[in-house]
Amino acid sequence: MTPRLPLLTAVLLTAACGGGPQRTGTAPTPTPAAPPGVAPVHSPTVQFAPSTMHFLVRQDLHILQDYAGLPPSIDLRYGLYVTAAIGAPADSGLPTTFTIDSIVVDSATQLPPQINLAAARGYRVAGRLLSTGEFISGPCDTSAAASGIGSLLPRFRSFFPRLPVGGVRPAMTWSDSADVTDNPACSGGAAITTHSANQRTAAAWEDHAGSRALRLESSSRYRFNGSGQQSGNPFTIDGSGAGTGFAYLSSDGRYLGGEQRDSATLTIDLQVQGISIPRRQLSHTVVTALPR
Repeated sequence: MTPRLPLLTAVLLTAACGGGPQRTGTAPTPTPAAPPGVAPVHSPTVQFAPSTMHFLVRQDLHILQDYAGLPPSIDLRYGLYVTAAIGAPADSGLPTTFTIDSIVVDSATQLPPQINLAAARGYRVAGRLLSTGEFISGPCDTSAAASGIGSLLPRFRSFFPRLPVGGVRPAMTWSDSADVTDNPACSGGAAITTHSANQRTAAAWEDHAGSRALRLESSSRYRFNGSGQQSGNPFTIDGSGAGTGFAYLSSDGRYLGGEQRDSATLTIDLQVQGISIPRRQLSHTVVTALPR
């Protein structure tokens, strides 16, 4: 096996785990009571609403590794142009479809030769968006071309910011945790289980990209482990990480982008070769809502 094959899964693991996969968490802490004689002011809650938004997802990954024969550091930088279409509410959530418009790789980044970026154009993932922000996808594309780009794609399950049940408003604080296992057919050939614990805060209304938006801040810690194969070669992965980030949700329920930074340490074991590769990965993800 060439070094690039196990490298791809490891490189993109931080992006996939960034912020961790989360599900519905505990109820938000109550808003402090108003002083006697003063009528409380309740800001209306905000929830996701039907919309069609275009995003640029910019991913920067920096890898440090300590293994003879492999470069001590690797940088991977690329951008994805994604369209997210959220339909009218249904009993099971809001019908939602992600479409990859294109992937643009930094000129200094070299990807494994089996990855065909042209195959990403028009790649679609359909499913439903829950009120908490979790995206539940339907069957994924299992073609050879699609599997080659699977690790480059965003983790759609946690693409949108997480909200408490019933919506969010300023000054709310809540937490959530979950255990989620990826489908290897949809994630570049690796079945990774992640346990995450997250703290979240809704700050205040701001003007963001010309819209009134609520800033949502989060911090998380997570552990992950799993196994898979690339080109018939089995591997296992085990590690942990932490991340912080923020996102913006407009007053009319549109996701307006955000930013996430993660740091993870992990070990990749190649059983057949008897090789163990320790790594540290630093990830910086910026999601920008593009003009409509």
